[in-house]
Order: sequence, then C-alpha cells, then structure tokens
Amino acid sequence: MTTSGKRWTVYDRYGSPIYLTHERWCHIIDQTNHPEMEYYEELLKTTLRKGKRRQEPLNPRKYRYSHLFRNLPDDVNHIVAIVMFGFDVDAQGQVIPNNFVATAFFKHIRLKGQP
Repeated sequence: MTTSGKRWTVYDRYGSPIYLTHERWCHIIDQTNHPEMEYYEELLKTTLRKGKRRQEPLNPRKYRYSHLFRNLPDDVNHIVAIVMFGFDVDAQGQVIPNNFVATAFFKHIRLKGQP
C-alpha cells in the first residue's frame, strides 16, 4: 500500500507511527462493512494511541489494537483496529515504517470479573 492519501498519522504507546488513508476510512464506514464507526474516528485514534496491542500468531505483520470505552452505543464496549506493519523506502533510500489501519470495528469484550 502506498502512503499517499493519508488522512492522519498517530503514534502508538510504543512509538510506532500508524496512518489511516482516505481509502481505508471509506472502506471502514461503507454500508456493507462498519458504518457505525463513522462518528468515532477520534476514538479510533485513541485506540491506536493508548490501546492494548496483540500480534496475530499466523501473520506477524498484523496487530490487533483494542481499547475500552464506556460510552459506545448498544452493548459494545471496545473499538478494535487491525493494523498492518511493514516497511518502505523513501526518496533518499532510507527504510521507513509503513504501518497502516486496515479496518476498525466495535466489539463487546467481556471484562474480567463480570458475567
């Protein structure tokens, strides 16, 4: 994926830059995907900045970020973002991070100590 068309870039709590493109945002909020995310873009940024990160065991480039929010609609309580990690080469030949949001969605995750 190219880095053009970036909507924004944030840094996770480990210092890794992560960006979202206009194309990926349109994919996320498309009516056939996760249109409920349309008004939660700022919380998506918070999820990436402060959320827990877990590496997918079958694809080491893929990370799942999740963060608890108590003000989400219905019975969901987390925003989850799938981020693909990689590298690119800039115009000077330097290797640079190329970490982008592939998708994001709401999820209910049962909290420890709750039924």
